Amino acid sequence: MTRRFVLAAVSVLALLVLASSAMAQQFQSVRDCAVGKRVSTNDGRKGTIIKVDTAWSYCSVRFDDNGQEMSILYSLLNAEGGAAAPSGGGLAVRVGTYECISGGRTSVMDLRITGANGYSIPDGSGRFHLDSNGRIVFESGPLKTFYSKLLSGGRIGLNTDGGSFYTVACEFRKR
Repeated sequence: MTRRFVLAAVSVLALLVLASSAMAQQFQSVRDCAVGKRVSTNDGRKGTIIKVDTAWSYCSVRFDDNGQEMSILYSLLNAEGGAAAPSGGGLAVRVGTYECISGGRTSVMDLRITGANGYSIPDGSGRFHLDSNGRIVFESGPLKTFYSKLLSGGRIGLNTDGGSFYTVACEFRKR
């Protein structure tokens, strides 16, 4: 997919939901949402799921802090109190292919991690490094202008504004 398509998807979704780095067990599918379940957002807000929209992969949450209700993409929610430490205790980006999805259902590209510091997408290849805080810095190539972070479950989040909401989530493709 082209960079323009990814940018458009990122821009549209950034207006819909806010969240930040994962601090608990991040939901892996809309099936993790259940009415009455306690959740937290990536920025630490806590609430209760009041409705599930499986067609759009959204969970409606009533927040404890202000009583507001908001529909949020499942992947931006965490089971309250869950653990999110990467396996092995250290941060690492797995070598292999990741499917990058926007909006919980639209595949925008495949991201291939080709080695400890190399990547490729259909538009080209480049180098990256992983900071100790989980931030992924694309040093060269077509993703150089993107901000990225290693999310819970080994997923890779991408955005264009450097904020804490990653509108494109790339999940490791198990063979």
